Amino acid sequence: MNILLAQSEGPSVDLEGAVDIDQAPTNLEEAVDVVVTKVGELWTGLLLSLPIILIGLVIFAILLVIVLTVARTFRRGISRAGVEPTVAGLLHRIVRTGLIFGALLFALSITGVRVGAVLGALAVLGFVVGLAVQGILENFVAGVILLIRQPFKIGDQIISGDYEGTVKEIDFRVTRLVAYDGTLNLVPNSDVYGTPIINLTRRGKRRTTVGIGVDYRDDQDQAREVLLEALRSVDGVMEDPAPQALLSELGDSSVNFELRYWTAPDIATVVVVRDRVLSAAKRAVDEAGLTIPWPIRTLIVDGDSQIQVGQRP
Repeated sequence: MNILLAQSEGPSVDLEGAVDIDQAPTNLEEAVDVVVTKVGELWTGLLLSLPIILIGLVIFAILLVIVLTVARTFRRGISRAGVEPTVAGLLHRIVRTGLIFGALLFALSITGVRVGAVLGALAVLGFVVGLAVQGILENFVAGVILLIRQPFKIGDQIISGDYEGTVKEIDFRVTRLVAYDGTLNLVPNSDVYGTPIINLTRRGKRRTTVGIGVDYRDDQDQAREVLLEALRSVDGVMEDPAPQALLSELGDSSVNFELRYWTAPDIATVVVVRDRVLSAAKRAVDEAGLTIPWPIRTLIVDGDSQIQVGQRP
C-alpha cells in the first residue's frame, strides 16, 4: 500500500518509496534482517571506497612528514634570527597547526570529500564554540598580544594589579608569576593585559631611597659627606649613577637626609644592599661622633613641672 498525498490545488506529492507500510518490518526477525542488510550495504560501500581512502591516508602521511620538517626548519630559522624563545614557540605552533590543517584538507579532497562543505561546517562549529568559550578566547588573544609586544620576558620581575613576582611562563591562558615568598600565582592573560604593568627589571638597574636623621647640633655638611662616603663603600651600590645624600626635611627631632643609590634591579639584590647601606650609614655616623637622635616629646604634668620623654641621656 502506497501513500499518495494530493491537494485540490497545486501539484501532488508522491511519497512512493519513501514510506512503504507493506515493506515495514512487522516482527523482530524482519527488523534484524533489515539491520543486517543495511550494515552489509555500508560494509560493501566501505570496501569499494577503501582504495581511495588508503590513497588519501598515504598522501596525508607524506604531507605530514613534509609539514613537520618545514615547521622545524621554520623554528630553527626564527631562533637564529634572535626571536625571543616564547614568541618563537608561539609562531612555530601556529605555522605547524596551519600546515597540518591544510594537508588534512588536501587529503580529504583526494578521497572525494567536498572541502567547501567541511569548511562551512567548521566555520559554524567555530562560531558556536567561540560563544561557549569566550573567556578562554579572550585570554588566548591577550596571551598572543603579550608574547608579540613583550612588555616583559621570562625572568623579569613585574607588578601587575595586585600581583608581584618573577615571570616563569606565558602560555595561551595564564601568566605564571612566582611571588618572592615562593608562591605560584596563575594570572589570566586578560587581567595582565588589562591592567598597568610595572616591569621592575627591564632597565637593568633600580634606585632605592632610605632615610636617616642626624641631630640639629651636628654639622650638616659633615653629616652629608659621612653618609656619602658610607654609600660609596657599600658593595652592590653602583658608581654610575652616583649615589646621593640629599637633605629632605627639617624634622621635629632631627635633620633628615635621603640616601639615594642604584643597584641591580632584582628584589634579592635590592633587599640585601639596603641592609648593607643602613648598617654602613649607622656605623659611619657613630664613628664620626654624630648623633641619630631619638624623638623628643614634652609632657605638661601641671602648671609648674615638665617631663621630657625620649631624649637620649
